[in-house]
Amino acid sequence: MPRFTPSINKILINDITKNLSHVQLNKSNNIRSLATLTEEQVAPTIPNTAPDLEDLGKPIKLNAKILKFTESSIAKDEPHFKIGGKKLYLPTARIILLRSNAKHTPYQAKFIVPKSFNKLDLRDYLYHVYGLRAFNITTQLLNARYVRSNVVSPRYRGPQIKKMTIEMDKPFIWPEEPVKNDPWLDYVSKELSKYREEASVRIGSDEYKPGKSFESVVGPYEPIAQPFVPKFLQRTFLNEKKKAEKLAIESENLNKIEKLVSQQKI
Repeated sequence: MPRFTPSINKILINDITKNLSHVQLNKSNNIRSLATLTEEQVAPTIPNTAPDLEDLGKPIKLNAKILKFTESSIAKDEPHFKIGGKKLYLPTARIILLRSNAKHTPYQAKFIVPKSFNKLDLRDYLYHVYGLRAFNITTQLLNARYVRSNVVSPRYRGPQIKKMTIEMDKPFIWPEEPVKNDPWLDYVSKELSKYREEASVRIGSDEYKPGKSFESVVGPYEPIAQPFVPKFLQRTFLNEKKKAEKLAIESENLNKIEKLVSQQKI
């Protein structure tokens, strides 16, 4: 049995009393030693560390106040935000509703907005024009893409696109896309854009190169072979044609003059 000095014994006693300070013994039982304790007789006291809402700081109080105002406004069918003082009767902004992606829920909607629009403008616009409540608005500004009008001209950046995603209190599910897009002429518009791209590239020897748009039905085609006509004879025929057209115009003018003269005599 090892022996300890008085100082070490005092340190050990202090440590044991500290470790057992959180243990509350059941006084109803006559306990002579800690070795006879059971799990039911040992009841550790766990302090209640849950914060009270009234004891929290100012930001939590402000959020709780905003939440209470929003809930009461929705219940009364009133605006859930503070309405601005500037009145705009004829808004010129164009808002485009986009089809939802796979990552969006039925309670989310996505719009293309002008670059001068902010979150407050979109919230106010949707509520007063469509009666739609917008929550948790996020903004996305897409980079401008390079555009080239034709092969010869240099490329340039197009305009930036600004998108905003909102959350709604009621779900909205897009209708399924039709399998056949014949009523919208989707096939024709795609083929026309392809034909314009091919026409902008036809330069030099590729002028009459068959295209891939409209199954190569619209051409381009080489000019049809013409019968051989000498240049001298061609000039003679063209001069005679011009003289005949000139005589026809002169005779028509003379007929008009004769009609006017005859009407005045009557």
